[in-house]
Amino acid sequence: MALLAEVWQSPRKTIALEGDSVNITCSTPGTLHGIYLKQTWPSNSDVIYYEDGLKPTVDPRFQGRIAFSGLQSNLTISLYHLQLADTGGYTCVAIMDDKIFGPGTLVMVTEQLPKAANTCQESWLIHFALPTALSVGFFLVGLGLGAMCVLKRTQIQKLCCAKE
Repeated sequence: MALLAEVWQSPRKTIALEGDSVNITCSTPGTLHGIYLKQTWPSNSDVIYYEDGLKPTVDPRFQGRIAFSGLQSNLTISLYHLQLADTGGYTCVAIMDDKIFGPGTLVMVTEQLPKAANTCQESWLIHFALPTALSVGFFLVGLGLGAMCVLKRTQIQKLCCAKE
């Protein structure tokens, strides 16, 4: 019985911040000549070609930003220092007697939040939460003082009425 040529790929989708890294794993049973990781969207290019025992061929865009672990039949490719332009579809392609394509991985690279964005939360806290908390606090203090005045008045009336 012949082995069905198939490529497994994971993850199917991932979101990373600019500057972070992602891992894409390509695995397949059977004998391989080598394996490609291709960027298939938005452009079509070979990110790497990996073959056991040979120096990998790496696209200049990813030079110094890529690492490998495992063998070509179960290879994990790490893309480092991601840039917004790295957003796209990546597909593992096993080279056997034919090219066998994996299901693909969608990589979404998002911008790092600038430090000023964090001050937005602090600004909200200062401009909304603090005055609200102070208002509630003063209301409760006023309510307490009002209750004390009513109690004092009641005690005074009882004293006055008891003397008469």
